[in-house]
Amino acid sequence: MKKLLSWLLTLAWLFLGAARGASPVLIRTDFEGASLGKVESIGDDCFRLHVEGQSNEFGRNRQATWYFFRMDHVRGRKLTLTLTDFEGEYNGRPACAMNGELRPVYSLDGERWTHFEAMEWDAQAKEATVHLSPESDTIFVAHVPPYPFSRLTGLIQTIALEDFVFDEVIGKTCQGRELHVLTVSNPAIADSEKKCVWLQARQHAWEAGTSWVMEGALRFMVSQNPDAIRLRDRVLFKFTPMVDPDGCASGKVRFNALGYDVNRHWDEVDLRSKTALSRMPEIWYVKKAVTQFHSAQHRIDLMINMHNTETAEYLESCVDEEVASAPLIRLFASLSEGNGFVPSRRLAFVPASGGTANDLWWSHRIPVALMELRISDSQKRRGHFPTSSDRLEFGEELIRAMAKAVLEP
Repeated sequence: MKKLLSWLLTLAWLFLGAARGASPVLIRTDFEGASLGKVESIGDDCFRLHVEGQSNEFGRNRQATWYFFRMDHVRGRKLTLTLTDFEGEYNGRPACAMNGELRPVYSLDGERWTHFEAMEWDAQAKEATVHLSPESDTIFVAHVPPYPFSRLTGLIQTIALEDFVFDEVIGKTCQGRELHVLTVSNPAIADSEKKCVWLQARQHAWEAGTSWVMEGALRFMVSQNPDAIRLRDRVLFKFTPMVDPDGCASGKVRFNALGYDVNRHWDEVDLRSKTALSRMPEIWYVKKAVTQFHSAQHRIDLMINMHNTETAEYLESCVDEEVASAPLIRLFASLSEGNGFVPSRRLAFVPASGGTANDLWWSHRIPVALMELRISDSQKRRGHFPTSSDRLEFGEELIRAMAKAVLEP
């Protein structure tokens, strides 16, 4: 309904602009991953754009962490865009998904993304304002560089042609999209002789940065780089590249199509429950794939569940055994020496999972950790907002470090 109202408002501007003899600005959300709420015209080439947001199954915990739209007929204009309606809830408490440390991105072709050079942040009104004068007639604006479901499917179709890549469809989402598990390893060497690491991304649709990291990891592991070839001989690499493809395709934020947080019910999802399967198939199928592999085929030595956050960057786990925690300690130390991971706090071992995938430690003794990667600038080391290229490079760095952490004695 909100998208329909936005479209009707845009059509109204179209006729009004034609009456004035001006080329009207057309704001569109009729493409993959797009999202925007109400649009207001507040002057010539000035717009207030409301973030649509998404709420959970109880109509609570509204998350306003994603916007992605296209503007046509903008060449030569001096546009002022004020983004608003960021306030919502997080874990039942009032929260705002935007702050002055963040900046949107824009693209002229929907592929190459650049952060705005400046953004005005009104802390009282909770509104962000950016200005632009496009040289192109079309421009895309988003919270962070998008990574659509279609890009992942194209990547899988390409790399699955390799003999050492096995693509398995483990189930389907609420809306019928496929859930994939990818295995990368040398099939000529028995799996029993290898260590195993598992990398997971995109439980929350807005956290597109994790998909860029995932692609970087996958592209390295299927390459003919001598290190990648050696690692495929010694390690079994498992990937769940996108846990919420419905949200990624339809421009949602944090919850599946039925309103369930895809990283808050892992402790509740019983694999014997048809109700859990019908409400949260994304968790159900992935949990089944992970736990059945761990118990029946091979021990998982290290699993990382990637997320994005606004300004924090850290690694957190529930592991409480010395032997199981050692790879995590080595991983944290290794990544902290690189450029792609700039932790805002020390490696943390906590007693409660909060219903996240970290619960796999308590339920099945799988050494798993939550990895949060900030979307803001890190002046400490990176010196700029993380780009898609940065994420791709970190993907290689991360998967190398994971393998190293489990191979070290």
